[in-house]
Amino acid sequence: PGSLPLRQDAQTRLLAPAEADGVRLMSYGFVGKGASSGAVPAAVMRGPMVGKTVGQMLSGTDWGELDYLLVDLPPGTGDVHLTLSQTYGLSAAVLVTTPQRLSTVDVLKGVDMLRELGVPMISLVENMAHFTDDTGRTHLPFGGSQLEAVRRHAGLRESDTFRLPIEPQVGEAVDAGSPLQLLTSQSESAHALRAAARHLVVAIGERQHGAAAGGSGSHLRYDPKRGLVLRVLSGDHEGREFVLSKAALHALRGGAGAGD
Repeated sequence: PGSLPLRQDAQTRLLAPAEADGVRLMSYGFVGKGASSGAVPAAVMRGPMVGKTVGQMLSGTDWGELDYLLVDLPPGTGDVHLTLSQTYGLSAAVLVTTPQRLSTVDVLKGVDMLRELGVPMISLVENMAHFTDDTGRTHLPFGGSQLEAVRRHAGLRESDTFRLPIEPQVGEAVDAGSPLQLLTSQSESAHALRAAARHLVVAIGERQHGAAAGGSGSHLRYDPKRGLVLRVLSGDHEGREFVLSKAALHALRGGAGAGD
């Protein structure tokens, strides 16, 4: 993006995020050692350090007013996922998979983790689902779709699922550093992405309005260092946290140990 390298506010110490086509961005590639020269080496970190780094990027960035904050998470059930879910409270998750069976195994584990953490799953996207040749014939280079199995396991509706094809336009847009919607808005991938984006907006809106009408508009968790943390996810106090300290919890429980 044209706003690189990043600037840090001298008073708040917050980083100004990069911005491209109206979208604010933050990545380890922008802040890691060597970022100023454009040559960031591999990030060799243990799991807890990865979670800490992601947390620093989130809380150390001057995001300003945002409509949505999207976090692209790696496959699996590691420290990053736990940190974001338990520390920041996720409004919802979009599952992304591919037709390969190995990918399905990973995403099913992710579904189980999100369910255990109480993170709502609102949609499912299958990437690289197929491609169409010049004769109009459709090919499945990675085998048949596993979408239905994942959808059932996640408890999603058919209308919550989307399939993205393999298209040269996608690679061209990435290489050009331009959003696909601006480069080729009529491609099959562009149509699917617009549909998935509309679905996300509607689903999040429904959850927030439902919370305002008396649904679940908060996220309650136990932090071993801070105590019981209630994070408000919607309404006038959205984003605020209310903490019942470990000492207060200990007193309420009549002196029982916090680990009991």
